[in-house]
Amino acid sequence: MSNPPVSRHDAIHIISALRQGVVPSRGLHHYAVGQDRELRILLDTLRDVADGHSAFKGIRGGYGSGKTFIISRLAEEALQQGFAVSQVSLNRDKTSLHMLDQLYQGILQHLRVRGTEGNGLSTVLDRWIGSAEEYVVEVEGIPEHRESLLRQAVSQRIEVMLGEVARERPSYSAALKLYYQAGLDGDHALKREVLGWLMADPHASTRQLKGVRGQIQASDTLAYLREFTRMLRQLKRPGLLIILDELDEMRQLKRDLRQRAWANLRDLLDEIGREIPGLFLVLAGTPEVYDDRRGVTELPPLEQRLGDPTQQTPHPNLRGPQLPLPTFSQAQLTSVMNRLEQLWTVAGGQESRLPEGFASSLAEGWTQRLGSRSPRIAIREFISVLDRARDYPDFDPVREYSYALESLSPEETEAQTGVPVGMADDELF
Repeated sequence: MSNPPVSRHDAIHIISALRQGVVPSRGLHHYAVGQDRELRILLDTLRDVADGHSAFKGIRGGYGSGKTFIISRLAEEALQQGFAVSQVSLNRDKTSLHMLDQLYQGILQHLRVRGTEGNGLSTVLDRWIGSAEEYVVEVEGIPEHRESLLRQAVSQRIEVMLGEVARERPSYSAALKLYYQAGLDGDHALKREVLGWLMADPHASTRQLKGVRGQIQASDTLAYLREFTRMLRQLKRPGLLIILDELDEMRQLKRDLRQRAWANLRDLLDEIGREIPGLFLVLAGTPEVYDDRRGVTELPPLEQRLGDPTQQTPHPNLRGPQLPLPTFSQAQLTSVMNRLEQLWTVAGGQESRLPEGFASSLAEGWTQRLGSRSPRIAIREFISVLDRARDYPDFDPVREYSYALESLSPEETEAQTGVPVGMADDELF
């Protein structure tokens, strides 16, 4: 079967991202190889969530297995279906599970919706408030030219749409009303301040936010995630997909912080288990984060939710709490490189100068050196060779290419050796 046609615009985006060693934000199907079964299972779950259920899934795969690639494909498909999507890389110093307010901030800062560049929170809020305004005009019959009456009616409608949250967390309701009023008045500075508060930005000032008290606390975040997902459903969107990548970062926290992170994750999974219609949480980490003593097994109640003994068998349950990714083979890596060479040609407008079979040779060379951990490095190197062959007529890739392990990043070195970079034992326990 031939690959679907690709525009030069998308080809440039894909090649430019891979040059920087990152997964492109769109067009992944143009060079995807394998993972069809695993993606189908994730899309089945996404469909169930769109029908009003909530779910979580732990992606399980070693370095080079394609964790970031498959969650990016899931995110791309979810956006096409109308989901709001937030894809967050966990970081022990910033966006971390042991600090729920910072995690909540990271989720909203990385929020995307289809057709919007940059942060999608303001788009969602504008449309949600617009639906409140539309209701009071069309259903309640409030004339649009009666501005004072319209403002009052929309504010009341906002409280009705928020339900219990308006009563239990009045600052949230007050912030949304201020956001609406600032939009009517053209006060963009006030809108930015309200957005900052809603995203739990610790630097957001509440001095000019009438009715808003203090900052969003860690204890509020799960309730606000539930409410935000409900707001999306009120807009007839299927829901919210939250992807937390680099779960292994939590293993490298000091013991007390790590245990707090696992306890917070347990609380989040319990909240999902109590049903948040439209919420799908996806975690991504290596087998170690699910199996070893610094991972989720450190907290038995969390292990009961995420653990799965079938993962140690030849036929693991793909529809259980964990979704294992198969090892990426040398043949698959060669196929990816061949597709990328075609995309590179579309992006650059000229044919590649690489000799036939070079992709296969490069895939074999890196696989021999790094095994299953080779794909990301090999793909980055392959794009580099394509570029150099284009710009230097005398460059001979077969004769001059060097498999330089010293060029690996700290993360790639960690993947090669299995030893966390710059992490002493006394920092872990």
